[in-house]
Amino acid sequence: MSDDLVVGGGGGSIAVATVTLFDQAQRLERLERNLEECVRTLGAMDAGAASRLPGTAVCRSALEQAERGIDDARALLGLAAVRSGHLAAGLQLSATVYGAGESALAALGERLAGDLAAGLGLLAARLGLVFAPGLLVVGSRAALAYAVAMTVAPGTTRRGADAAERWLAANRSILSDPRFVRFARLSIVSVDDLAAGAAGLPLPVVRMLGDGGLGILGVDTTVGAVAAGASVLGALRETPVRTVPVFTASATHAGGFADRAARVPSGSAQVRIDRYSARGKPDRFEVYLGGTADFSPMSGKEPWDLTSNVSALSGRPSAAYRAVADALDQAGVEAQSPLIVTGYSQGGLVAAQLAASGDYDVRGLYTLGAPSGQVDVPRDVPWVAVEHTDDLVPALGGTWATADPVLVRREVFSDGPPPNELVVPAHAAEQYRTTAELIDAANESRLREARAEFGAVGRGAERVESTWYRASRVS
Repeated sequence: MSDDLVVGGGGGSIAVATVTLFDQAQRLERLERNLEECVRTLGAMDAGAASRLPGTAVCRSALEQAERGIDDARALLGLAAVRSGHLAAGLQLSATVYGAGESALAALGERLAGDLAAGLGLLAARLGLVFAPGLLVVGSRAALAYAVAMTVAPGTTRRGADAAERWLAANRSILSDPRFVRFARLSIVSVDDLAAGAAGLPLPVVRMLGDGGLGILGVDTTVGAVAAGASVLGALRETPVRTVPVFTASATHAGGFADRAARVPSGSAQVRIDRYSARGKPDRFEVYLGGTADFSPMSGKEPWDLTSNVSALSGRPSAAYRAVADALDQAGVEAQSPLIVTGYSQGGLVAAQLAASGDYDVRGLYTLGAPSGQVDVPRDVPWVAVEHTDDLVPALGGTWATADPVLVRREVFSDGPPPNELVVPAHAAEQYRTTAELIDAANESRLREARAEFGAVGRGAERVESTWYRASRVS
């Protein structure tokens, strides 16, 4: 497994590089400052040497030799300081150039993918008009064959499903290939272009309506259309939700990124809220949100389900979001209460939506493996977004459209094939906890600043109280 983190974004920066490169640049900058200080110290020694020595010929000769030695040392140290500065600037410049190139390639890839999807949609629509009669005949015969198979030999369809499952098990590593993840991300943001092309819209109009233009078409509109169609069939239907506290206990201050990742709920409770209290001061809060617990398209009792995922991606208030808002209200979080939000997977998507809502005073946002690329979080909210490049789940949120988080990336299984126990093993919570530990150990300026801003919310608290909440759908 790789321990190499790649950091980019944040505060308008376009520099993208590994933590190791940024660390080396900072070391060279410190070396430059230390060498310059040595040059100043030697200059002061040189200036005061003459006044402290007797005026004899021997002393004058020794003084002249010392002054030449000091001048030589100052020249060499000054040259070393300049070269250290140049090396540091070169490393920073390489990170900036790489980041600019990566951004340009990403924008170009998204543009080409959108144009290709629009062209394929238009072609499919035109071919559909030509081959519609034949497709109807083939479709009706396929439906008849399926009905006969279900009636006469029901095991046939089960064998087909088993074969598909065996194929997926044998080729599961494809889903964890970073190239496939990038392809999936571009495909997600291009579906709306495909639909617009199929509707017969000209390419300039498709571009104007898409993410690169007016933003009318996007991931949210596509997912919303899917949700609307599924609801007609009884799937992906939202319901009311009820949230109750289930456990309260004393706690400690959150210590860093790894500590916050470890506090994300993983049991029956989906929400944890920590209250920081101090006499004479308003309470401050941290909320931790868990990931998806139910992947069924039919809504049951669990709000952290596929229905909430689809609702959130379409921009609608999901049951999970409403449950978190209810829990925050019960905890006493007000519009002006300082709040840090941490979320994993679907919880990260909800966390980003909380920060984007404007209903809360979010002082920090920390997401792990969240499909939140299309959420328009204000740029003044400190946001650290962690993604594994071999994790398919964050790609389902599309590309980073308007937000500017400090984006931390890592390829988990760069040293070999991923294990087969999970469909997307790089999305496992324990893998993100490991990455969080690496972030805590990283000496990168943007991560240090974010860690300090997150820690400021709980600083000075005399008591920390944690409450876990359990939400359920109400039929």
